[in-house]
Amino acid sequence: MRSSCLAVLRRACPLALLASMALTAGAHAGQSARLQVGLYPERLGRGTTIRFAFDITATDGALVPSPVTRIDLRYPKGFGLVTSGLGLASCAEKVLEELGPEGCPSESLMGDGTAIAEVQVGNEIVQELAHTAIFMAPLGGENIGIEFLVNGYTPLAAELIFPGLLLAAAPPYSGDLSIPVPLLESYPQGRDVSLVQVRSTIGPLGLTYYEHQHGKFIPYTPSGIVLPTRCPAGGFPFSITFHFADGSTATNDQTVPCPRSPRQQRR
Repeated sequence: MRSSCLAVLRRACPLALLASMALTAGAHAGQSARLQVGLYPERLGRGTTIRFAFDITATDGALVPSPVTRIDLRYPKGFGLVTSGLGLASCAEKVLEELGPEGCPSESLMGDGTAIAEVQVGNEIVQELAHTAIFMAPLGGENIGIEFLVNGYTPLAAELIFPGLLLAAAPPYSGDLSIPVPLLESYPQGRDVSLVQVRSTIGPLGLTYYEHQHGKFIPYTPSGIVLPTRCPAGGFPFSITFHFADGSTATNDQTVPCPRSPRQQRR
């Protein structure tokens, strides 16, 4: 599927949810990808926020990498997004389109960040900067859905919304966040835009939820993704695969070192 709009950013958000893990350097054909991840706070058995930084670069002499068409992020057992205390409410795509994030329940927001996308125009590169946000989608079908919102703010103001799905994954993983990324023309007959950078979070860091009690809305911070009380030998395994429009793929496997237990942190 191909959309047409000059807002380069619209390719950004998909990577906001799928990159949500710990990968470093992966390359295939004309692209290389690098993902750095941190857990805040880093405590076993406690709620945490996953903060990640993601970059894609061209390695075949091109000015920009090939556009991403699909992302599959596999995360380890115990990192349940559904049981995380995030996304207690949902926000429909129609609501996001008509009212924006302000029209969604506070409990539907699961994370946010920034992104950069690029398009080649002649021998120059044009960048688009964007804000990204991740919302829980309404229940329906066999799989849990998530809505990705990308708001471009420079050089153009533009908005894109598209869905992702939480699927089952084979061990040692427990889930796969699968996100199809539509091709997007920079302008009619122009090149497709390419995502090159994402800085984002999934978790309670910076989020405020509101609970209705006795006629009042009481603010609170959600618990976030609760880490397992035990860490697998060697750490928590993650894997992400990028599919590009040129037919290539890049898969990164990474292990996040085991955090110290609460008892060890008190010493």
